Amino acid sequence: MQRTRLLVMAKAPVPGRSKTRLSPPMTTVEAAAIAEAALADTLEAVAACGADRKIVALDGEPGPWLPAGFEVVPQVAGSFNERLAAAWAHAGGPCLQIGMDTPQATPALLDAALAAVAEDGWDAALGLAEDGGWWALGMARPHPGAFLDVPMSRSDTGALQLKRLHDIGLAVADLPVLRDLDEAADARAIAALAPRTRTAARVRALVEGTDRVDVVLPVLDEREAIPWVLERMPDGYRPIVVDNGSSDGSAEAAAALGAQVVAEPRRGFGAACFAGLAAATAPVVAFMDCDASLDPADLPRICAPVLAGDADLALGAREAAAGAQPLHGRLANRYLARQVGRYSGARVTDIGPMRAARREALLGLGVTDRRSGWPLEMVLRAGDEGWRITELPVPYRPRVGRSKVTGTVGGTLRAVKDMRAQLARARARATGSGT
Repeated sequence: MQRTRLLVMAKAPVPGRSKTRLSPPMTTVEAAAIAEAALADTLEAVAACGADRKIVALDGEPGPWLPAGFEVVPQVAGSFNERLAAAWAHAGGPCLQIGMDTPQATPALLDAALAAVAEDGWDAALGLAEDGGWWALGMARPHPGAFLDVPMSRSDTGALQLKRLHDIGLAVADLPVLRDLDEAADARAIAALAPRTRTAARVRALVEGTDRVDVVLPVLDEREAIPWVLERMPDGYRPIVVDNGSSDGSAEAAAALGAQVVAEPRRGFGAACFAGLAAATAPVVAFMDCDASLDPADLPRICAPVLAGDADLALGAREAAAGAQPLHGRLANRYLARQVGRYSGARVTDIGPMRAARREALLGLGVTDRRSGWPLEMVLRAGDEGWRITELPVPYRPRVGRSKVTGTVGGTLRAVKDMRAQLARARARATGSGT
């Protein structure tokens, strides 16, 4: 009896190279995470099927997603058609070849598809994809011209591949039509079809959560303002209250109103913001003060460009009501905004406290300030990295209680020192005189 083969054409899941059509709404890191889950599910199904040889023709390096028992061969250089032909020449036949885009494929389905060319007398078998491509191709023996002049990644690729097989004289069996995992809608549909797979779990955590936002609220003695802020939080926006050492029962008040409460005993606005970012799990994270100067009802407008993939960082440019922002505060923000443009290229008018960005991207920025320089450093580093930064106006009201920064001499002096330090570092990066 002939030995059967199952060949997987795969690309190592690397950010920026894998499942790029998922980004946006996913980040490249999130898209690669879904690609890794899909590849792991695919290889698990292959490992459990009855093929005698299991081969991965790999573009990239093996990773922890590769089970034992697989023969790994590198894909050759050239077009995808040339890589397919080379992989088939190595595998021989009878063989069934699949990719990593159909993690819903089961061992039973793979066995049945392979049987078409190994046992049932067909020369070839082709499984079309819903988008017009194909997800599986089986042949009793390799044919060097099977992929010749067949254009890939088009809506008629499947039909043209079938025509090519007929043109070289092969009798072709029809395999079930499956949906490829290319875009976010595909990911949702496949997760629903195969809810117990790694792919479904990853999609639920990422794709299905793209409309959910975690809102970090740094708190230091804000008990009076907390009820108003939390009661106005929009649906789909989860408040994470970071208690930075309150003595007025702020943490207890927030917890009683259903907010997630994180304790950060290290004093500093940046320390509280970073603790909230670390505790967040949503793809998009927003930040805002919890002193009732900003209205949570404005968050969806600020977050919309980030959720849509149109901006990497969205800032709320404050439109201050009478008495909400002292003159020295307005002048300081204008000065800082000009310096941001000068040293990082980011064009902003305000270093405001309401802002939103993707969580993974924020963590990747490497913001190190844990005091008053956190908001400024974030914008400076985003400018350095070429982020798309957008500003939208937000009403700014008189806060409840006294500011811990501009409301005291000590707080003001610390903020000035922190801001100067960030500008000095930005100036050094811009001029090449330091890091």
